[in-house]
Amino acid sequence: MKLIDFHCDTPAALFRSAGTLGVNPLLQVDLAKTAVFDGYCQAAACFCPSALDNEAGYQTVKRYLAYLKEAVTTEPEAVPVTDAIGVLAAMENGKRAFLPAVEDLRILDGDLSRVAEMREMGVRIATLVWRGSSCIGGAHNTEEGLTPFGREALLALLENGILPDVSHASRKTLQDTAEICRTQGKPFLATHSSAFALCPHRRNLTDEEIRLIASCGGVIGVNIYPPFLRADAPATLTDVLAHVRHLFHIAGADAVVLGTDLDGVDLLPEGIRDVSDLIKIADAMQGSGFTANEIDRLFYQNGLQFIKNYLN
Repeated sequence: MKLIDFHCDTPAALFRSAGTLGVNPLLQVDLAKTAVFDGYCQAAACFCPSALDNEAGYQTVKRYLAYLKEAVTTEPEAVPVTDAIGVLAAMENGKRAFLPAVEDLRILDGDLSRVAEMREMGVRIATLVWRGSSCIGGAHNTEEGLTPFGREALLALLENGILPDVSHASRKTLQDTAEICRTQGKPFLATHSSAFALCPHRRNLTDEEIRLIASCGGVIGVNIYPPFLRADAPATLTDVLAHVRHLFHIAGADAVVLGTDLDGVDLLPEGIRDVSDLIKIADAMQGSGFTANEIDRLFYQNGLQFIKNYLN
């Protein structure tokens, strides 16, 4: 089985560990743990620490990106990728592929030239906001949409071939993003969000938002953080499957991927400790009536097709 995961926070965790990517007991994602998969591609998000101001955050994210690149390139089994050709080559050659991303674009701090600089560093996915209000716009805990600068930044992302991610976005920011992307004929995605209909957390997507993302050619990455799966009890694999089934039903079976949020969460569903245990989701799906094709779509084919379509 092959896996493409659209969101983890491993770069910051790796940097803090001062360790390697090969075998690292401090990480939920390392190369040894990915060995259960025949092929593996990870969108690895460099998150701007919330305690830092915008400028310090930008410099920190650049350090994370550089550290990630060095950690990946020093491992014989791993390779940094920035496009579909790289992902396909990695899969064919049995390499672990890492696709750089950034999370929380407040680090632009009013400077659009930073978008091109991030693209030069290999970034292909950017989560627009994270929490509260910023120069970009409002996050999920606000009612605000994109700011005028946020709209300019979104256009700059699209011009530079960086995919906008609306996980963490407010309802209004998501709607504003959809409007601009539709006008530009470009997709957007939610790399790590689940279904509001099943768990009414503001971080989750309404059915209307799910349909909107899919209609623009985007994908939704199922987040396995327990508070986003259910509100009233510890989450299990059954809850993960419920969100997958709901997203398949609302978005279509070709618009759903995994976006686990590993190395960014301190809680996981029962039975999941790290990336090696994600195979249990596939096993549970097989035992719950999902077809082999649906399982392969979630884990690999949908993500691969999206990357082929839009990461050129």
